Amino acid sequence: MARPVIHKTLQARMEAAREKSRRHYAKHREDILQRRKNLRMCINKHDKEAEALSKEISRAVKKALHEGDDEESELDTDEFSDDDEIDTLSDLPSCLLAIKNAKDNMLKLIGADPCEFAKDKLSKYVKSIPDDCKTKGDVSIIANLVAKIEKLLKRVIPAQDEILNFCGISPEWHAADSVS
Repeated sequence: MARPVIHKTLQARMEAAREKSRRHYAKHREDILQRRKNLRMCINKHDKEAEALSKEISRAVKKALHEGDDEESELDTDEFSDDDEIDTLSDLPSCLLAIKNAKDNMLKLIGADPCEFAKDKLSKYVKSIPDDCKTKGDVSIIANLVAKIEKLLKRVIPAQDEILNFCGISPEWHAADSVS
């Protein structure tokens, strides 16, 4: 059998709910205030950590932009071999700088449109195929590009791993990620 209706009107139900809330708050006031205080402290702590991280990233970007002006002539060369850069990934700014340099080198290599880049290189390969089609074309056109891109990736991946470690992602995460 269902319970009998105590409050017959909407107004009476709302008033009863208000009274129940008041009684609950009066009974558990200290616990509620303590939870609110802990929540505020936790939020403030996270805000301060986020603000510190944001400041560190902005400092790193400023540093990278100012150092990037001096390195313009260095980026104009066709070599992308800064193997010592991998060894200097000791802090967040150096990791961000390594990724920025790799991105700049990739953009310099590929250009504005990756599809046009791929079409251009594949058309060069197709043009290198002889008319008699008995031999293969010049595979070194594609192999050299793959080698250049792999060299850039070999510089970026350690920097990304270091950034993840700086942000608190542990090697266990990497192990779990490689399993899935």
